[in-house]
Amino acid sequence: MHSQRLSEPPLTAWVILKSSGEVSSAHCTCMAGVAESCTHVGALLFKVEATVRCRENATVTERPAYWMLPSNIKKVYPEVGHKINYTSAAATRKSLNSLLDGETHTRPALRTCCTKTTPQPPTPEEMAKFYSDLYNTGTRSGILSVLPHYSEDFKDPIQPIRDFKFLTSVCNASLDGSDFLTLQQHCQTIISTADVSEVQAVQIERRTRAQHNSSLWFAARAGRITASCMHHVYATDIKFPALSTVKKVCYPKHGPETADTIWDIRQEENARKAYISKTRGQHNNQEVQTCGFFINPAFPQVGASPDAIVRCTCCGKSCIEIKCPSKHKNCTILSACSSDGNFCLQLVDGQVHLRKDHQYYSQVQTQIFVTDSAYCDFVVWTLKDCVVLRITPDTEFWKARLQKAQEFFKEVSLPELVAQHFTKPTAQALANSRVLQQQQVKPRKQAGKKHTAVKRKKALWCLCHGPERDHMVACDNHNCPIQWFHFDCVGLVETPSEGSSWFCPSCVV
Repeated sequence: MHSQRLSEPPLTAWVILKSSGEVSSAHCTCMAGVAESCTHVGALLFKVEATVRCRENATVTERPAYWMLPSNIKKVYPEVGHKINYTSAAATRKSLNSLLDGETHTRPALRTCCTKTTPQPPTPEEMAKFYSDLYNTGTRSGILSVLPHYSEDFKDPIQPIRDFKFLTSVCNASLDGSDFLTLQQHCQTIISTADVSEVQAVQIERRTRAQHNSSLWFAARAGRITASCMHHVYATDIKFPALSTVKKVCYPKHGPETADTIWDIRQEENARKAYISKTRGQHNNQEVQTCGFFINPAFPQVGASPDAIVRCTCCGKSCIEIKCPSKHKNCTILSACSSDGNFCLQLVDGQVHLRKDHQYYSQVQTQIFVTDSAYCDFVVWTLKDCVVLRITPDTEFWKARLQKAQEFFKEVSLPELVAQHFTKPTAQALANSRVLQQQQVKPRKQAGKKHTAVKRKKALWCLCHGPERDHMVACDNHNCPIQWFHFDCVGLVETPSEGSSWFCPSCVV
């Protein structure tokens, strides 16, 4: 190279030599190389000379193996290994000097091979101690995987769920548009699809510990009444269920739905650390472990996903439910209780309690009984405060919710999963829509007002396919196939304001 710049092209030098070594010609692409006399040509000639010298001198590794024999030995004869004396000359000289000094016990024996011995096999007690010490090192040695007492630790935590069917598999296109009685009879034959064994329940929980980041978590929840839905299921009418509740139970959405949910998920780990810090000194050998979706084989129609399972030697097994309300993220718990009448917590005689009429109370009670926990620690965390409430089992409260949930599963979840009985618009609903458009008498909002049209009196409306009655509201989507809805079927208590638009659950989605 004629420059330190890497972008410059390298130089090209060449020489023509005779066999005697005489240089016939030389050239280089550098400026000095025009006269065929530059340092680059000189360097190339040095390289050629060094190569020739190395070629003429053979290295040790290029020659056949040879040994430098002592001058008094003309030939080496082969001998078996254990008869060869491997004692070094220095050791021999030292022993001879010791003999000359009068020492008779210092001469080493002939170094040939070690004495052949037969070791005694270890006893069962020694092997048991060896395996125990090996296990306690925590290295997971492969030999332990085949021993009965240690093989359990080597099982794959994610095992295939054998013979487990998701409830979405009961869909039957041949029953689309069938009457409800036919659907009920069919659902009675497949109601056992929800059943799970103890082994299956354990496998489902282990494989769904990522919760909202696991597709299996959503698939296992579809159709079952989860803890977060229990309050809405208990409040709805089985014969005319709210469509939003049906969709929430049968078609759980993937990913966070609102900004509040996103905030709650992001701060959950901070709240869990705060919980551990507050309760560590209250328990012996406390272990807090994240968990997946629990299904209790005793009532498999219901499921729950607590935020963690807690185990300790003093209290046994329990669960925790964490809430991080974004609305009050910069407030203390006491200020949130006093300023928000709809807050999940309330002050009673100066003490903070979870409202029994709040949906979170139904949620934690469901988690307690589904997971067979002794209690649930309800954690409310903000950037400025954290409170932990001990919620104990409420048996009478739970019995009523479980009965309603099982009835909802049989009368609502299964018909919906089989033929979308509640969410799929029927031919009758589409016909009603055409009748309403022909009349062209649809007001924007008319709740509690009776209509005099004879055809509309005979038509069926709403998600429940029922007749017209007081307290109805119209969807502002002119292409809505149903058009008119009963207040209680869509969760309305009062008439929507005139200055706002109202859309039914189907049109909102």
